[in-house]
Amino acid sequence: MAPSVTDAKMMMQELINKYVELSKQNPESDPSWQPLSKSGETKIFRKEEEVNNVMMDYLVATTVVEGVTAGEMAEVFHSKELKLKWDHTIEADKLLETLDEHCAVYHQILKRVWPTAQRDMVYASHKQKLDGDGHPTWIVCNVSCEHASTPEGISGYTRATIEVVLFCQTVCDKPNPTRNDIKCKIVYSASVNPGGWAPSSAVRAISQREYPKFLKKISSFAQDHVKKEEIKW
Repeated sequence: MAPSVTDAKMMMQELINKYVELSKQNPESDPSWQPLSKSGETKIFRKEEEVNNVMMDYLVATTVVEGVTAGEMAEVFHSKELKLKWDHTIEADKLLETLDEHCAVYHQILKRVWPTAQRDMVYASHKQKLDGDGHPTWIVCNVSCEHASTPEGISGYTRATIEVVLFCQTVCDKPNPTRNDIKCKIVYSASVNPGGWAPSSAVRAISQREYPKFLKKISSFAQDHVKKEEIKW
């Protein structure tokens, strides 16, 4: 069962703290980061950490996107309207509740991939600007939750659950930059339980394959979306 909205917000604050610390680590030299694959600027790592005296691991991707700020990338990932333009796995995305200026709850229906059952998910999405030591930094967390208006099993969908983080930091050292002077450093991780039964090894293999595709898709869209716009930090 997914957590309540209140618990999901607490989880998102924990994720923010965690990924701020991860962003300060060097995956190339830290032994807790195991490199798995590389495609252009995108690198996939297995990250290990100890939780309650148990060693856990999860997949983390890092990449760098030219010509886009952290704020712009976070908006492309967080905005319901923009997401429907670049994420073609979504059939419908409905706002259920606005919790505060940073956070809202959504019900998302995914397009069916035959022959599997059609999936849906209810999640809280939180976007926040962080203190980035002089570099504009944003984070978006999407965490599954329960919502009374959309109980599990509605319309026969199989309920998927997610824990997704997109950490973005602007890299720019020039006082009056153009788009050519700007880069966005990204740390991304997505834990997805598709619902029903699926072996963890299969879910991990799919994630490792899909991370680079996802980052390439959202990066290309963001670059095209902002190229003629005024820079927004």
